[in-house]
Amino acid sequence: MITCRIVLHGNLADLVRGRREVVRELPGPTSIKDAVEALGIPHVEIGLPSDLSARVTDGAVLHIHPAADQELAHPRFVCDLHLGKLVRLLRFCGFDTRWNHTWRESALARIAAREGRTVLSRHRALLKRSTVTSGMLIRSDHADAQFGEVLRRFQLAARVTRPGRCAACNGLLVATAKADVPVAIPPRTAAWRDQYWLCAGCGQLFWDGTHVERLRARVARAIATAGNDVP
Repeated sequence: MITCRIVLHGNLADLVRGRREVVRELPGPTSIKDAVEALGIPHVEIGLPSDLSARVTDGAVLHIHPAADQELAHPRFVCDLHLGKLVRLLRFCGFDTRWNHTWRESALARIAAREGRTVLSRHRALLKRSTVTSGMLIRSDHADAQFGEVLRRFQLAARVTRPGRCAACNGLLVATAKADVPVAIPPRTAAWRDQYWLCAGCGQLFWDGTHVERLRARVARAIATAGNDVP
């Protein structure tokens, strides 16, 4: 039997009902990763110590820090079925984000590993999978707050782009002159709007309307809440 004391720093205590210290009795040799994940803390939420494969020794005191904010070289995400509204905001801001409400955890993990994507999830079990090397446990139940969490963690505020991506399929949007739009434009829209975008993936037509202004306002608020400047 191995006994250790785990001291949780930052917001990690929130994941174990506010407990800052936990004493664990382990049946045998165990990695730091397994010892901490057994508390319900996925390895993607752990910062220091960096060597999570190290074995826990009897009587050890483990100081576990939360994962630090980091800038992704290529922000590409895959989200679980509970994050459909967050997906819309990420795509609106131009971030390559895959999502399908029918995908199971095993499929999400495979997509993340195969395509080098960061997993965003409300499910701790998914983020504990060893094949998930980049990920984040989304804490809030509300899309705008979730978006702020992702902006802060991955330092994305300055990388928001417009016109973004297709909300439906994640395809790239291509600027298209009114005369070249291959689908019918609502007459009231055509009367006052000259700038349009077509999704290269599904062909859906987009233009700046009142819905876009509302989304922009939500994005600006999320960026402000995340402690960054609006780009």
